Amino acid sequence: MRQLRKIVRWFIDFIEVFLPIAVFVALFLAFLTNVFFRYVVKNPQNWTFEFSVNAFVVVGLLGACAAYRKEDHVVFDLLYTRLNARGQNILRVLGSIIVIVFFSIALPGSIRYLVKLPAVTSIMRIPLRFVFVAYPILLISTVIRSVYRLILDIRMYRNKSYVQVYNTEERDALI
Repeated sequence: MRQLRKIVRWFIDFIEVFLPIAVFVALFLAFLTNVFFRYVVKNPQNWTFEFSVNAFVVVGLLGACAAYRKEDHVVFDLLYTRLNARGQNILRVLGSIIVIVFFSIALPGSIRYLVKLPAVTSIMRIPLRFVFVAYPILLISTVIRSVYRLILDIRMYRNKSYVQVYNTEERDALI
């Protein structure tokens, strides 16, 4: 069981951390290539811009998975911070339910759309389904984490402790 958990953690880290880092490095190298060809060789390369834009999409979507994983994303918590622990717990439960419902509704249609998407990038001819496959990954990752957090928050509500128990330490950041 411990070995399986290690494999799953590595796979999740690969998708949400290492892959976006690698794509960002490639994006940066393409950007530097563009600068070199534009200003030194005086022959701008269009493929570098196209690659950079599409790589940025992948980095943004997969990076959002990592941000949600560690709760390091932008939130509007004006109301949330003014509530007591019980009210915060109720808002976390409602928020998780909303995310689970709407992301679950969006997932099948998104996958169907990507499977049938015939479009390719204009210069490099990369199928756009490869660029946007990060979107269903974001949806799946968010739904799984939200279900996990919902279960924990419901338990805390039943125990009348109301305190958020996930992502309290670095080791808990898997889910």
